[in-house]
Formats: sequence, structure tokens, C-alpha cells
Amino acid sequence: MKRTSIRYLAIGVGCAVLNNAVLIGADWAGLHYAAATAITFVTTVPLAYAAHAVYTFDAALSWRGLVRFVAGSLSSLLVAALMIALLRGMLGLPMVLAAPLATAAMVLYNFAMARWAVGKSKAP
Repeated sequence: MKRTSIRYLAIGVGCAVLNNAVLIGADWAGLHYAAATAITFVTTVPLAYAAHAVYTFDAALSWRGLVRFVAGSLSSLLVAALMIALLRGMLGLPMVLAAPLATAAMVLYNFAMARWAVGKSKAP
């Protein structure tokens, strides 16, 4: 489990950096946070699935795993979008603060979702 956790965090950090870069860049370009969130979904989810399946959980890529990962990611997207709407839209925090705060809050949920979608690790 420790090896899986470390691998999850390594991939998660990379995905979080990509996610936050897209959100912040889109905000600076004048896009609404809802559009920015959609862009992060289509750019990050396929990469995250492949990386978590192969590296984090030592599992084969499969359509079933991808579908489950996308389903879990859609629920995560909903929660993250609500958090961005709260932090950026209602509280008025700048996206440079709102995006990392929402990302940090999603770490445990996303780990559980990824493990469910991909399956149990075969790594020791």
C-alpha cells in the first residue's frame, strides 16, 4: 500500500499541476471557470487513467477501467466544480488560490475513485 500511495501521489501531483496550470491559464485568458474546468477534464482524465493504471496500480489498460475512471472523474468534476464555484464565484478568491485549494481537498476522494476504477494493485 505504501508503494501504491507514493506512486499515486507522484502521478497526482503531475495531474494537479496540469489541472491548475490549465485553470489558471484559462482564467487569465478570460474564460469562465466552468469552461476552464471542462478543459481540464478532457486534458487530464485520459492521461491520469493511463498513468494510474500502468504506474500506480500496476494494472492493464482496459475499456472497462477507462469507463469506470471517467465515471468516477465525472463525479469528482462535479464536486470540484462546486468547490471552484464556491471559492471563486461566491467567495471571490482569485483562481490562483481557488484552484489549489479545491485540488487539495479532492486528493482522498480521487485516490478512492482511481483505486475503484482501475482495480487493486499487483505491486508489493
